[in-house]
Amino acid sequence: MEILDRSTAPKLNAKEVVQRYFSAFAQGDINQIIALLDDEVVWHIDGSPHVSTVGILQGKVQVRRWFESFPKNFKPQEFVINELFENNDNVVVLGRFRHTLLSTGNTVGSDMVIHFKVANSKIARYQIFEDSALLGRAFDPVDNWQQQQLKVNQTLYRYWDRGEGPTLIFAHGLLVDHEAFAAQFNALSESYRCIVLDMPGHGQSGYHPDGWTLDDLSRDLALMIQELSLGKVTFIGQSQGGMVGIRLAARYPELISGLILIGTSARAEFPERLVHWQQQREVILNGPEKQRAAVFTAIQLRINGEAWLSSNPAEVIHERSVMLAHDRTGLALALDAAVITRGDVRNLLPQIKVHTLVICGEHDTATPVELSREIVSAIENASLLTLANVGHHPMIEAPKEVTEAISEFLRLL
Repeated sequence: MEILDRSTAPKLNAKEVVQRYFSAFAQGDINQIIALLDDEVVWHIDGSPHVSTVGILQGKVQVRRWFESFPKNFKPQEFVINELFENNDNVVVLGRFRHTLLSTGNTVGSDMVIHFKVANSKIARYQIFEDSALLGRAFDPVDNWQQQQLKVNQTLYRYWDRGEGPTLIFAHGLLVDHEAFAAQFNALSESYRCIVLDMPGHGQSGYHPDGWTLDDLSRDLALMIQELSLGKVTFIGQSQGGMVGIRLAARYPELISGLILIGTSARAEFPERLVHWQQQREVILNGPEKQRAAVFTAIQLRINGEAWLSSNPAEVIHERSVMLAHDRTGLALALDAAVITRGDVRNLLPQIKVHTLVICGEHDTATPVELSREIVSAIENASLLTLANVGHHPMIEAPKEVTEAISEFLRLL
């Protein structure tokens, strides 16, 4: 029988050791992981001490316990290694993870950098750099975890993130906020990862004091999709949100898997409306609360369907309270972008190649049905759903029908 002389076995270089570590980690093979460690290995994870993985450990026994506790605390959803760099005995790894915490049910994702120090073909030191603040939030059982925030090009975007699966992004119209998509968010997050935004100048999001354009918003959201590693998303936009969606799908096709446009337009605002909008803007920005409330009431009566207005008095009052709660300056600047200076982008419509569903209300006076028909006629793979007795807010006025239409559209993608 030939006896292998282990002293003559070729030594692994640092990169090979780390690659074997990740292979063992992917298989959940703790024994193989421990075999790759130096007896006095140092395991270093910074962050809040109430996070189960945080701390500095030394020695194989301590690290084994760390690995044995990992599946009791985390359910991995994603673990991706993008780059691996070696320099002498140092290996630096770039990647991303997304895990569900079993203690809170929160799913957290972060970019990561891992530094390995290898000596004599063994891992002597491990240190991971990740979003420790976000992990701390995810482990806090009383944290309002669904509410997240991201600052993009100096604008703070607040958004609500729930569910797992293909990603849907919802962008609401002028004057309302993320609650406009509450019915769809609650239903679809059972099967999809749903991200619903407060658009700049609305709700809890911030805004750039110098103002912005719809082109700026499409660039911001493209960057958000890329930097959060969301992959291809289905974008669902209503009114101003749909205007952003047109720009996003045409200019960043690599980021969009499907497009749903609700009560929107590819045209500039009708010229005959601009004077009235300017007058309303002045009241929204500088008027007393009573006058502002009167403006918002008039807008509601003009754009919402009569059936919804008469049947939902409490919701009408709530919608108006949302309008009144917006930051005055932020809302005036949002009005500039979505109405007064938005421009005509009908030339972008033929560039949209993804499957597109256009939904409009039969009684929408803000973006009349003919504007939706125009969009459908110019996009190669588009279809139109017109809802009877519905105005400018189909997702609020006909929530069941809109949710079912979105669900059917997603099944066919």
